[in-house]
Parts: sequence; C-alpha cells; structure tokens
Amino acid sequence: MADRLLLPEDPRWKPFCDRYAGSIENFATEVVGVIPSYQQLELFTFVSPSRSRTSVASGHGTGKTAGIAIIVLWHQLCFPMSVTFLTANDMDQLQATLWKEISISHERIRRGRHSWIAEHLEILANATCRIIGYEQVWFTESKTANEKTANKMAGRHAEWLLIIGDEASTLPDLVITTLTGALTEEHNRMLLTSQPTRNAGFFYRTHNDLSVRNGGEWNDLLFDSFDSPFVSEASLMELWEQCDDDERNVRIRGRFPQDSSKHMMGLRVAELMYKRGRIIQDNENYGWLVVADIASGEGLRDKSACVLVRVIGYGDMGPDARRVEVVRVPLLTNKIRSNTFAGYVSDNGADLTNVTYVIDSGGLGINVCQDLEDMNKVVHRVNWGNPCFKNINKDRYLNLRAQAMHQAARAAKDGRLSILTSDYRNAMLDQSSRIPKTFTDKGRIRVPPKGATEWDGMSSPDLWDAVCFAFLEDVSYIVSGDAGMGGMTSSAADNALRKTEEMFSDV
Repeated sequence: MADRLLLPEDPRWKPFCDRYAGSIENFATEVVGVIPSYQQLELFTFVSPSRSRTSVASGHGTGKTAGIAIIVLWHQLCFPMSVTFLTANDMDQLQATLWKEISISHERIRRGRHSWIAEHLEILANATCRIIGYEQVWFTESKTANEKTANKMAGRHAEWLLIIGDEASTLPDLVITTLTGALTEEHNRMLLTSQPTRNAGFFYRTHNDLSVRNGGEWNDLLFDSFDSPFVSEASLMELWEQCDDDERNVRIRGRFPQDSSKHMMGLRVAELMYKRGRIIQDNENYGWLVVADIASGEGLRDKSACVLVRVIGYGDMGPDARRVEVVRVPLLTNKIRSNTFAGYVSDNGADLTNVTYVIDSGGLGINVCQDLEDMNKVVHRVNWGNPCFKNINKDRYLNLRAQAMHQAARAAKDGRLSILTSDYRNAMLDQSSRIPKTFTDKGRIRVPPKGATEWDGMSSPDLWDAVCFAFLEDVSYIVSGDAGMGGMTSSAADNALRKTEEMFSDV
C-alpha cells in the first residue's frame, strides 16, 4: 500500500488554498456547505485580511459560535503550519459549545465535495485538532485564560497565527494584552467575541477608544439578536418580556449595559416603595411569610433581621407576578443571640394564620431553622448561594441570591413591592438602592461577593436580604385563613370548603 500523502504534498491543496485562503465566505459555502447569515458574512469579511483585529459584541442566537468554528477550520486548512489558540474563562463551556460546532463543520466538510481535505485533519477529545503528520507545528488548541497560560501562548509565534478569545468581556486585561504581544508577524490575526457584560476592560475598549472609528486598529462589530435568522421572533419576544433594560442590551441587542446599571435599583425607585400603599387587597388569596436573616449576635457589622410580609402570586411577569407588602420590621439588631432567635421569630408570627417561615440557613441560621421545625412551624430554608432550579432562571442568574435580589428590584420598579411601615426606613433605603449588579461571561446576572469593590464599602445588607427572600423562586406560601375571596367576609378556607360541598351536593 502506498504511503499516504501529507497535506502539502496533495496536488489538490494549492488550488484549494488559492480559492479559499482569501475568502472565508467561499470556504463556508463551498467547503463547509452552509449559507452564512448577514452577520456571519460581516464577521468573515473582517477576519479574512492579514493582521486583522476584530471584536464582536453579540446578543443571543446570532450564529457567532458556528461562525467561529468555520473560521477555525478555514485557518487550519488554508495556511501552512498555521497555529490557532482558543481561550476562555470556562474551558468546559468552550468544549461543550465551540468544539461541538467545530466537529459539526468538520463532518460537513467530510460529506461535501472537498471531503478529501477533511481526512488530513484530526480532532481530539482534549479540545485540540491538528494536521496529520505535522502534529507539533500545525494545530489548534484551547487554553484557559489565566496569566500562566497567556505567557505560554505569547511565547509561541507562527507566521500564520490566529488567537480567539471567547466571552472576552470577562477575560483579564493582562491576559488579552499579553496575547496581543504575540501578534508580531504579518499574517497574525486576533478575534474577540462576547456578550458585552461590563463597561470596562480591554474588550469594552475595543468598542470605544481602541476601535477603528476612533483611530484604533480594532474592527468593532455589533450583532443584534433581532437581526439574526437563527432565532424566531416568538422566542425573542418571550425573552424580551422576561428581561429588564440592561438584560435586553446585553443578552439581546449586543450592547453594553448603561452606566446606571451598576446597581439593581436606585434611590428613587426605593423611595417609591414607601409611597404606593396597599397593593394586595383583603379579598385576595394572599399568604404570610416571616422572613429572617441571621447574624452571630456578637457585635459584628452584620445584623439579624426579621420582616413580616404579605405575599401573593409567583414569578416576575404576567398577571400573577409576585406582589409583596412589607407590613412590619420588628427586628434589625446585632444584640440578639442566635440561640434565642427562633423563639423571637416564632412570637412575631404567632398572631398570623398559615405562616411560612423563610429563614437563612447558612452559618448559625441552621440552628434557628431546626428550632423552628422542632416547634412544628412550616420552614423554608434559604441557601441562596445555590444555583436556580427553574431552567429559565438558570439561564438568567448565577444563583438564587441574584435571582431574588433582581426580581425584588424589578418588583419595586413595576409597583409590585410596597413597604407599609417606617421601621428602619433609612437602613432599608440605603441597602436596597446600593445592591451591585454585574454579569457573568454568559450574560447571567450576578451579585458580587460581599466585600468586593462593587459594594463601595457597604456592610452586609441584612434587612434588604430578608425582604428579597420573599422573591426566591422556590418560596411558596399558604393562603391565610384571614384572606377573603370575592369580597366576602368568610375566610379563604371556609369559602373553599363551601364550594367543595356545593360541587358534591348531589352525590
């Protein structure tokens, strides 16, 4: 059997390069066999030239990942001894998304009219691919974005070098600047793509002072989801309705969040919570929650908070969206010991019917939860560092804390959160209006860890934390025995019993 030809020895390869090295569009349509969207064509146009610097701020579902996969294969197959580096914060996500698309496009090539060239490319399970026979000098590989990796990548030069940074908005500036230092030769290229999650950093600058329109060298592209043929209008409108303005900018429009977005809500919105009065009527089927955040009680900066709220509805949109009235704040102190807190909380719910106790179970709070359960109370334990359970919230929020705080702020903006007491008003206004909001690399909302610079020195917002417990996705309530139905004076339970008896009266 004759020895297998290596790629440069294959007589078909030079004509292949002559046809496709200068045009990713031709490569996509004739080699991969796909029809690129307008946005993908724009991406291909700007990446194709030697020494190109391209930065893409993209919304959801624009075909960006599929476009990158085609670019990776184009660079690998059309240029001799080419080296491609892929970097991101989350390597598992990179393997699950981009490398999946690379494998799909490779298989399309294998089934197309240029199937012969697919046989020269080997894709491995460790997120690398290489040209057979040139494994050490002609390859694509992935590395996590950290300082050690950046230095290694920067020290490795090639005539044909392409560096791609995915979710670049969250890549450390030192990583990107180190990588750009490797681009020393004429045919070196760099591509950054991301949802535009923050108004700072190198990626942000490529769309501002470093952009071509401002005298820089970066071609800044914006991919709006509404311009993409890959997302249905119905799904986009559904996502649009779920999101607030900043989410719409980041996740859909491909635009950076507004400067005012660094907080969940501002002071003006917080003050409105004290002005709107009752938003749950006596004839509605509301329930009672006693929500509590537990501190150590040893004079530290954090405090224990106990709040009584009336609640109705679920979720953050539609006619049944959750409404909450803060009726009383009996406690905000660091002078009560945790071992006495359960009795205090229980006493404050004693005069209410069908109460659910929503208690922070972290640290000393677990003892309070256990004490209340021993009293036969209905207890919901809060572990809001956990991820969300509902798929829709998993996609929007880093964890339950971000979900609850964001939806509490949205309720305040929508008029679904009212504070009926002046108890600890100053603390409530200060805390609720200063909760910082950032985005993860996937455009999910997050609340920075307490003590991070985004908090501007604010201590633990224990009172507002407790209020936000009422908006946790998995917090349910039992209809109060004092809640009326249809304006009648009998309780909800009595009305339900009466209706049941009427239904079966002829049985």
